[in-house]
Amino acid sequence: MFKKFMTVITTLLFVTSIQAKDMNLNFTPDPNVSKLAEAFSLDCVDFVGRKFNLILDWSDESVFKLEPILANLSNYARASNMPAEQVNDYAKIFGFYIGEVYRKNHADVLWGGVEIDGRQHFALGTKENKPIIWPVTNVSKRIYLGEEANIATYYSAVVGK
Repeated sequence: MFKKFMTVITTLLFVTSIQAKDMNLNFTPDPNVSKLAEAFSLDCVDFVGRKFNLILDWSDESVFKLEPILANLSNYARASNMPAEQVNDYAKIFGFYIGEVYRKNHADVLWGGVEIDGRQHFALGTKENKPIIWPVTNVSKRIYLGEEANIATYYSAVVGK
């Protein structure tokens, strides 16, 4: 089962690396996702503060502080065959924080969803219904794939740093 899930995640990596505009994806704003993002991102701030004694301050630099944590989590998850549900929880905690940092610092964007290959993903998009990023999915890829899905590299590309 783990290998099958890895195949799906690898495919997702390829799919999400293609420009959203080239895929003709539609974004659907959803205020409920905004509420989830707020709650999970605050959980991330608390979790990282308690477990790692790091302060996340909603800056771009704080996103880069997450990479070593995600590297360790990825190593542990892959070595222990962490259940998908637990990986999804971590992906939401860290992914929504990353998305909230982007939303607060870089763009007038909204939370919602984007459909990719028949599956719905949390995403940030424009008021014109254009998806921009889906950080929860990217954190999930980071956990399952390891260094090749480095979050610092991803976020640097997203914000142009």
